[in-house]
Amino acid sequence: MQNKIFESVFVCLIYAFCSMIFSFSAKFLFKIFAFHNTTILLLYETTINIIICTLYKIIKYNKEKKEKKDSQISILQLIVTQFKERLKQNKLTIPFSITYGTGAYCGMTALSKISIPLFLALRRTLIFFVFVVQILMGKKNQQISFKFIISVLFITSGAIIAGLDHFNDDIQGYVLLIINNMLSAISLHLAQGLNQSQQFSPFDLVYNNSINLWPVLLIISIVTKDIQSFFEFESLYRTEFMLSFTLVALFGFFLNLATYNCTMKNSPFAIALTHNIKDIFSTILSILVFADIQPDTFLTFGISLSFVGSFIYSLTKMQEIQKKQQQSIELTNQEIKVLIKQ
Repeated sequence: MQNKIFESVFVCLIYAFCSMIFSFSAKFLFKIFAFHNTTILLLYETTINIIICTLYKIIKYNKEKKEKKDSQISILQLIVTQFKERLKQNKLTIPFSITYGTGAYCGMTALSKISIPLFLALRRTLIFFVFVVQILMGKKNQQISFKFIISVLFITSGAIIAGLDHFNDDIQGYVLLIINNMLSAISLHLAQGLNQSQQFSPFDLVYNNSINLWPVLLIISIVTKDIQSFFEFESLYRTEFMLSFTLVALFGFFLNLATYNCTMKNSPFAIALTHNIKDIFSTILSILVFADIQPDTFLTFGISLSFVGSFIYSLTKMQEIQKKQQQSIELTNQEIKVLIKQ
């Protein structure tokens, strides 16, 4: 049981690290280079995803080929076979790809428009949307404790209070972020469902989702002429820009992998909770790094309230784990007693 708890905490920490690096590298790209072409950034990220996943499949195949010397499948045949296999799974992953793709676009666009502290403050309302989605999409029978409801209220209200005194006239950024939260909650639920019903691994989900999104993003970038404006971008051939651009795409891959892994091993609520704890530290760091917002009473009180809510939630989940562990021990003892009597 302790190993399971350690594994759950570890995957949450990996997710938090990838999420933090991704947010800061993306904000750096938007702020320093004034790059706001979200469609091209997502297209580049999905391209990186497909390349990495395909290389992994090739390496895995070569390893299996050495173990099974009778295998005569070429690498080209393997790539074609894998691609056809992913296409067959489109019907299963298309709803997920639609919610993820739309949510990712809204999230990146929102991040480019508003400061990181405000972005993270409103992003913490994700746990509220996860709470609603879990109830509406098949989790109606789950037991919801009073402490759990209080923790969600604390986290959500704290997020709103933190950004209360900093809202500017860019309403579009805030609307897009709320849409991102709603779609993120749905995609987390769908990812967990695909793992439980179809045995999708985090890697399979990243790979198949990228294959689904790549042609759509390419068509959108051509129709909207985003691809043309990208090649005309003044900083395109600067080494610093390309390094920053590639870093965002790479950590987009690692973030997706970590998100699905955390969701499948734990739950969407674990993702939402990790978001809140990570965002508290990210907010403080962003104030020091970007200096685009100054801490005040609302921001401080809101972050503190969110932290209290996160603590209550963590305590509640730990008590549930201990209760289940105790019930499991009691059940095992009863089974042993039955066997002894027999």
